[in-house]
Amino acid sequence: MKGHQLLALCAVFSFVPAVPLAAQQLALPRGGQPEPQAQDGGQSVTVIGERPDDEAERRREASRYFESHAVRTRIGELARWHDPICVRTWGLAPEMNARIATRIMDIADGLGIRTNRAALCRPNVRIGFTSEPQASVERAARRNRLVIGFHYAARRDEVMRVRQPVQAWYLTTTRPGPNGGGIEQGAHRGETIDEAGVRAPGGAAGSRLSNGISSGLAHVLIFADIRHVEGRNVDSIAELLAFLALAQTPVAERCDESETILNLMNAACPPERRPMALTRQDVAYLRALYSVDSEWGPQLQRGTIVLHMTDALGGNR
Repeated sequence: MKGHQLLALCAVFSFVPAVPLAAQQLALPRGGQPEPQAQDGGQSVTVIGERPDDEAERRREASRYFESHAVRTRIGELARWHDPICVRTWGLAPEMNARIATRIMDIADGLGIRTNRAALCRPNVRIGFTSEPQASVERAARRNRLVIGFHYAARRDEVMRVRQPVQAWYLTTTRPGPNGGGIEQGAHRGETIDEAGVRAPGGAAGSRLSNGISSGLAHVLIFADIRHVEGRNVDSIAELLAFLALAQTPVAERCDESETILNLMNAACPPERRPMALTRQDVAYLRALYSVDSEWGPQLQRGTIVLHMTDALGGNR
């Protein structure tokens, strides 16, 4: 089922016209910090302190991050890539499209996530820069209803509604593991696309830790509103796109309290809350997500990810 459904995606995106964007338009100056001013008499006192390494606070920080970023699939688990990612970007000048796609795959490689850089690989991460993101996603959904991800009919309009200048839609799968559904070791013939009205494969727990099934990412569609990204730093945009491509992420309704690249294009965030690159929390979350056994139960996955993030955030601040 999965193969036939995904083949239809290949023809979905030929309709978007390229809108070349010159590289020199993608530059953002970095703001500097004011220099300390001398007190009366020409002398000043500078107090330098270190924030205590409070494990309880780091755990709360990791928990907050997890709750605001993690999206559970229909089986209650967290989706991640099992297959290598192949990235295609369109809508910018060719050299910019290639630069962004390469940067995303470089980040994935650095996190231990497999990539496919073959010239003719079948894209499973598609990123379009367009001045009409709403019309573009509606057109894509008409061509293949699966591309906007799992949803019930009553929520279709809500799911398709563009709410952020850079927004992603995730096509997820459910796959039985070697101990689930009678599938032999190393095979995933029972993997199905998550869609309403289609029963997910059942699991058979191999131990008290495992559900015998796991969630995966099959395709990520991202549209970036070119009217909002013009004048932005291209590498910062690429890092935002990388996070969205590697982890199923909710659409932000407000400025995230955590330090995260997801605030970069969020109009609800003040300038000082918009990191220009993946933050320590972002990297810690992605590493933890991909290090946890995908067949573990939801609560065990959550607890382990928070634990790994707590440890990762315990280094020098």
